[in-house]
Amino acid sequence: MIYTASARTTALTTAGELNNPFVAWSNLGAAATLGGTTVLTGGEAANAVSGSTYDKWRPDVTATTAVLSFDFGSATVISFAALAAHNLSTYGGSVILQNSTDGVSWSSAGVGTITPTDNSAIAMRADTAGTAKRYWRFYFTGLTAGDLLSVGVAFLGNDLIFPRRFYQGFAPPITPTEVQLQSNVSVGGHPMGSSVITRGTKISASVRNVPESFIRGADWIDFQTQFGEGKPFFFAWRPTTYAQDVWYAWRDGGVIQPTNSGPRDFMSVEMAMRAYNG
Repeated sequence: MIYTASARTTALTTAGELNNPFVAWSNLGAAATLGGTTVLTGGEAANAVSGSTYDKWRPDVTATTAVLSFDFGSATVISFAALAAHNLSTYGGSVILQNSTDGVSWSSAGVGTITPTDNSAIAMRADTAGTAKRYWRFYFTGLTAGDLLSVGVAFLGNDLIFPRRFYQGFAPPITPTEVQLQSNVSVGGHPMGSSVITRGTKISASVRNVPESFIRGADWIDFQTQFGEGKPFFFAWRPTTYAQDVWYAWRDGGVIQPTNSGPRDFMSVEMAMRAYNG
C-alpha cells in the first residue's frame, strides 16, 4: 500500500504527476550507519538494506516499540521510503517514518502512523520541500514484548516518476500469476485434492511516448543499468487510484531496450518483472 504525505500530494498534483507510475531503486540507506534496537542473533540491521528478502532485520522486542535508524552523516532528502518482506501486520503493529537533525528529537516525515492490514509492501512518499535531515528512522509501535518482528527490505531513497501514465493494456497482478499445483485425481476422474507447490508473480509494463530527454537522463540510465543487472526495485503503476498496487520487483526476461516510437523524439520501453510474494 502507498501512503503519501499531504504536502507531497499537493506537489504531485501541481506537477500533474499524481497518478504517474514511478520506480525507486537506489537504497541510500545501504550507505548509512545503521542503529536502533538491539537485534536477535543473525538478525543484523544490515540484512534490511542488502536488497534480498531472505535475510532479515530481527529486533529483540522487549517492550512495545522497535527502531531501525539511519545516520547519513549529512542532511539528506528522502522522498520515498518502503518496507517489504515484513511481518508487521502479523503482530498488529504500526510504523512511522521519522527524521531528525540531531538524532535526539524526532519528527514525522509527513506520512503519519501506518497500521497495515497485511504484510504486503508498504510504500511512503514523504514531504520533500525543506526536509533534508541527517537522521532517519522507521519507528515501530503497537508491539508486544517477545514479538518476532522481521523486515527483509527497509528502503530509504527517492522515486523516479514517469512523465507518462498507463491508460490501458496493463494487467496488475491482483493475485499470484503463477501457481504450481500437485493435484490428485481418482481412477474414476474425481478430484481428490490439490496442494500448492510454488507461487509467484510476473508483471509486464509497457510505457509509450516517453520524451527522449527522460530516457537519456542520468536517473533513468542508472535505473535501466541496475534493472539489467537484476537488482530489485519498487514499482507502482497508478499510485493514487490503485494505492495497493506497489511491488518489490526485479528483472524477469530481457533488459530494457528503449525504442523510437514515432516521428517525434518519443521513446517506448518494455519492462518484464518478477515481484516478491510474501
